[in-house]
Amino acid sequence: MVLKRSKVLNLGLPALVSQGSLALWGIISILIARQLPDDAYAAYALARSIEMFAGLLGGGFVLQALLKLGSEKQSMETSATANTAMLVSLVFCILISVALLLSGDCLDSFYPDIPLQGIIPLIALVVITGSLAHIPRNLLLTRLSTVRVMRADILSFLIRGGIVGWLIYTGALTGAVQVLKATALANLGAFLLNSWNARDMFEPAAGVNRIALSRVLKFAAYSLGTSFAGFIYTRTDILMLGKLAPPGDVAAYSASRALTSMVVMVSAAANMVLLPAVSRDWTSGLRKTVMKRSMKAVGLVQLIQLPVVIALLVFPKQIIDLVYHGRYTGNWPILAILGGLALVRPFGSIFSTVSAAMNKPQYSFWCILLSAGINVTLNIILIPAMGGIGAAWATVAAVVSGAAAVMFLSIVHWKREMAAECRP
Repeated sequence: MVLKRSKVLNLGLPALVSQGSLALWGIISILIARQLPDDAYAAYALARSIEMFAGLLGGGFVLQALLKLGSEKQSMETSATANTAMLVSLVFCILISVALLLSGDCLDSFYPDIPLQGIIPLIALVVITGSLAHIPRNLLLTRLSTVRVMRADILSFLIRGGIVGWLIYTGALTGAVQVLKATALANLGAFLLNSWNARDMFEPAAGVNRIALSRVLKFAAYSLGTSFAGFIYTRTDILMLGKLAPPGDVAAYSASRALTSMVVMVSAAANMVLLPAVSRDWTSGLRKTVMKRSMKAVGLVQLIQLPVVIALLVFPKQIIDLVYHGRYTGNWPILAILGGLALVRPFGSIFSTVSAAMNKPQYSFWCILLSAGINVTLNIILIPAMGGIGAAWATVAAVVSGAAAVMFLSIVHWKREMAAECRP
């Protein structure tokens, strides 16, 4: 539905399977929450947030530039831009990993009630291996090689899920350290397979140049702003709960997030195909069908996730009680709030991708910045009074405002471009 109907199985289904492997990891995350005591699970949730933030700064914000700019009409200039994006991502990865190692003691002391000993160096290792795995992965996606990407994603899940699943099964899982070690090994396996699959796509003869560097940094600057602000409004709740609420609140909120995160993967699968496809069409002058494709993508995402969302809205107490054996039953409103929010998220996610594909990444940045401001403000107000439920309502306000804003800006820009093409 995002592309031609004949390509749905060849492109869309592998993308969905790739994201489905992350959804399966979400199930294992639920099992992690069930086995670990509250303080150990709080440390795991906090380590995960730090890992995501470090991964973003460690070259993650450049990867969208690689995917977008490398998907444009094939030429030596496009190849040089892709080479430059890969090099820049690698440099930032190394810098952030070193910074993490140097700041380990500061992070330990900032969260005195949550044990982080021995975790920070492993987060640095995960950042390095994750960046290495995603560079060839995004290069493959510039050519819409979703089948090859799917194979590496499945391998990554089998390694990480197999190790952690075995530890859970044997009762040997004791904390975040083991999960991070498994993640690093999974990243390494994905890097090797992605690199082999992309071996024919690397074009060192195109080199790098200052023009390409300027394009990459300009696009990546907006991606960094968007991703950083997005991190604020998607992970600030965990970080602020860790500081302003007891570890039990952090664990309960993270448990509900783990259940609803599997729904978010459907939008991510659509974006894997949508960004390179729309980017190539937009730079080739085929702009008329962009909005039609975008709304079809939203409709497809809603159709796939609707049964799960209905279950989360109608039976939140029963679901959380069943999944976590009564540990977080009292926190069922968090699950219902975040589950219902899944109906809004696809609009913001899809149209953020479309705005970037239309060479307007600043739209996503402005809207995410708006969302982040709303989220942080409401977290400061609501978390001390309402705990995890307050954090959930703050997220709702942030997501709804951001989605509405980016949709409006994207549609206005598209109409303006269509009107310009119709002028004699």
